[in-house]
Amino acid sequence: MKPMEEMSESEKMHFLECWERLRDGVASEAEVKEVHERLGKGEGAKRWLAEAILLETELRFDGESLKSQSKVEPVKVVDVKGWRVLRWSHAAAAGVAALLSWGVWQATQVPAAAVATLVKAQSCKWGNSALPTLEGSALVPGTLELVEGMATVLFSSGAEVVLEAPVSLEIVSSMEARVQRGTVVAEVPPQAKGFTIQTADTKVVDFGTKFGVSASEDGKCLVQVIEGLVEVNRKGESEVKALRSGERVDYGGMTQSKLNPDADRQQAEPGRWLPAAAMTDLGDGWQVVTTAFGEGKDSWIQSNAKQRVTGGETFLRVKHTTLDRSLERKMYLAFDLSKLEGRVAEAELVLHLEPSELGYGSLVPDATFDVYGLTDESEDRWEEGLLRWERAPAHNDSEESHSRPDMAKARLLGSFRVEQGRQSGAVSLKDQALADFLRLDSNGVVTLIVCRETNELARNGLVHAFASKENARNAPPMLRVRVSGE
Repeated sequence: MKPMEEMSESEKMHFLECWERLRDGVASEAEVKEVHERLGKGEGAKRWLAEAILLETELRFDGESLKSQSKVEPVKVVDVKGWRVLRWSHAAAAGVAALLSWGVWQATQVPAAAVATLVKAQSCKWGNSALPTLEGSALVPGTLELVEGMATVLFSSGAEVVLEAPVSLEIVSSMEARVQRGTVVAEVPPQAKGFTIQTADTKVVDFGTKFGVSASEDGKCLVQVIEGLVEVNRKGESEVKALRSGERVDYGGMTQSKLNPDADRQQAEPGRWLPAAAMTDLGDGWQVVTTAFGEGKDSWIQSNAKQRVTGGETFLRVKHTTLDRSLERKMYLAFDLSKLEGRVAEAELVLHLEPSELGYGSLVPDATFDVYGLTDESEDRWEEGLLRWERAPAHNDSEESHSRPDMAKARLLGSFRVEQGRQSGAVSLKDQALADFLRLDSNGVVTLIVCRETNELARNGLVHAFASKENARNAPPMLRVRVSGE
């Protein structure tokens, strides 16, 4: 490549045009390479280009104004072949050359190409994400951290990955992602065969399928195939596992930890005000009663007899599915109203959602939950530790009562809704039917039964969970009741 001093005028003009195209962001790879190489060969090209840039600046602005505002005094303005050219001191030239070098470096940095798009962000709260989090954003390789809600990332390969909070996902390329912690569900079309999801110690390669991956920072990992085929390669294992529809592999006992997530950890200190095991007077006739007060209690039943519920869990689980009759769950709540004085005028049931850690939120749409009141008061004295699918108030194993109570012993009081993927915050039911039911109580204890009316879309759908009276992170189930003297 010729030194700048030996270039013809036409060659210099070509170089200048390449620079201008690079500056405007429309240069070809060859033009970028040419500018980068020539400016890297010495000070001659930098000074020549700097002179051209200052000439352009001088033509745009008044020379005297530019001269008075500059801390480095140009020597003079001369006429060269009909062009007004600004001559500058050595210090000015050195400064322009340095700035030019930085500008060229910036201009020649090719931005990373987008490999995915954030196509859906539902009720999302984001953490320390290195990527844009607005719905519709193009995503380059980087990390997304989702604290609440559910988000869908469509890779340019065609693979679709749903993030279920809380989760941290690193986008590596159009054909690869890494779950640092949390749960994702991937659906991979034929054209993206070979799409890979990695965890710290596990590699999952897809062969046209739908599958879920859950991982924790301590190396535990659960891979579950919803449909199709995947291959799983675990660090330290020479054999690659092939998993098909309905099969799963659990490294580190993650399934057991999901069944009872609080078994191996101490309860955190309460992060919010939690009602005491007593009635709380809120003023204006409003009082709060929780399942921790008096004869109150809470638990749930499930149709799988192998899974024992003790009643001492920190969560209450609810699920409805017609795809597997052994996975049905109903929640039971008892409130002690014996200390209420006056007539119940209004009432509201308040529950706090907990991260379930069982099933996939993307496989259950917005869910409706029905709340029933137990009308057979002879069954109000149930015990948490003895509550079972085969012996629970207003329950039998008939088809009609499989996902709701026996309506000869209970009545519907109202419904509430939980948005798809939501696993935190409070939900409530405030209905006159609830107040009317409480007014009819004659033994000081009322039992409410909560069932999910909404079915799952596919096997392995989310099991919803709510805080129990044993939970130290969230408030227990509570009734807000307003009484009047009438």
